[in-house]
Amino acid sequence: MGGPAAKPRRRHSLGSAWPPTPLFESRVGHGAPIGSPQPAGYDPTVVSPGDEREEPRTMAKPDPRPHEPVHSIDPLDTSGSYTLHRELKLNEMFTRREARLVGSLQEFCRDRPGTTAADVRAALAQGFNGLGAIATAIEAYPSLQDRAKLGGIVRSGETLMRHLLEAGDHGLEWALPTKALLSRTYGIAKVNFWTSLQFALARKGAHAKAKGLAKSVGEAIEEAVYTRLAEELYASYVTSKQMDPEVKLLAITQLMQLWEGRVGFATYRFCPILRSAWAARCRAPRVFGTMMGTTEIASLLFQDCDPRFVEWFTGRDMDTDEVHAFEEFVFDLPFESLERVRQRMRDERLTAIGPDEVAQFIGLPKGRLRIRIEDPKVLYSSFRTRRVKAKYRTSMQVAGPKRTAESYVLEGLLRAGGDDSEEE
Repeated sequence: MGGPAAKPRRRHSLGSAWPPTPLFESRVGHGAPIGSPQPAGYDPTVVSPGDEREEPRTMAKPDPRPHEPVHSIDPLDTSGSYTLHRELKLNEMFTRREARLVGSLQEFCRDRPGTTAADVRAALAQGFNGLGAIATAIEAYPSLQDRAKLGGIVRSGETLMRHLLEAGDHGLEWALPTKALLSRTYGIAKVNFWTSLQFALARKGAHAKAKGLAKSVGEAIEEAVYTRLAEELYASYVTSKQMDPEVKLLAITQLMQLWEGRVGFATYRFCPILRSAWAARCRAPRVFGTMMGTTEIASLLFQDCDPRFVEWFTGRDMDTDEVHAFEEFVFDLPFESLERVRQRMRDERLTAIGPDEVAQFIGLPKGRLRIRIEDPKVLYSSFRTRRVKAKYRTSMQVAGPKRTAESYVLEGLLRAGGDDSEEE
């Protein structure tokens, strides 16, 4: 199967040389039980020096020793009180880029006291406590690669792969280990954390620096949403009846790495081709015009979409389903709506149309058709809509793409060498 031009492969494991020297260290948790208020005097903007030497974060490997929880807890203790939290560094909750942004937010709060800074401080405190609790919970469970025996049943990375393959579309949730479920929860919680900061910085009359920080926070939201999108895409391979076992196993391997290292996962290093395509789709306007897609493709490239994504669909012979899947991505409309618009153009002998006409043809009120997606969460919803419609067409054997554009590209990348990861 053809695909984007091959390049020297640089193996990405959520681990090798993961984030180097931290710029700062901020301790959170302070030993308080999860869910309890922070101790008196807690300040999320206080920074302590930290250690300039940071152990590289590596992908967990099977360990013959029993997994030790974060704290030694006696489950038979009848006191009814357990301390579950521990002190965390920022780089144990955020990627390196995110940690830099948190440092800038801390500096903003210290240098510019006021209502906006107070809101940011409150959002940081709540986020540190909540994300720290989930990160600690993730750490409490053994590596997904570990081999263990419980009640006579052996569990390991291999048995997990087998369970995921056998689970099917409707049983996947029950096949996921707790570490994976917590990892998924962490991803969504991080989106909410950054969104709360975006609200705090959007206060009317806020300092000019707050606007710059709001832009950076918006980029952090994008990254967190794209991470969830990547997870959804890989998971769709595992449950797909169209994928062969080889591709499914490759997808499961990537998912396990994501779940294992969720705190340090970043799509700009893990799947930059798709990440650039999603970002460009958010920024690029929908023009429609002749409905040939030429303007939209140019717009994607102008918005820094990796040309390899476009070349996948334009630089080789494709089957009809792939063409239609790419059109769904480019126009952000389902195949059925695009067909309805084209039929109206033929009936009325139109050579070009704009967003208002498209909205009219597909039954939307005037002005309701988005010119730009802008919000990455809307893009995530768009992807899920396209995927659900593709599954429906497969089930009913009706015309239209049976997969998403991203699915075609990622399959080619997996078959070509595992992923398209890059060094930071």
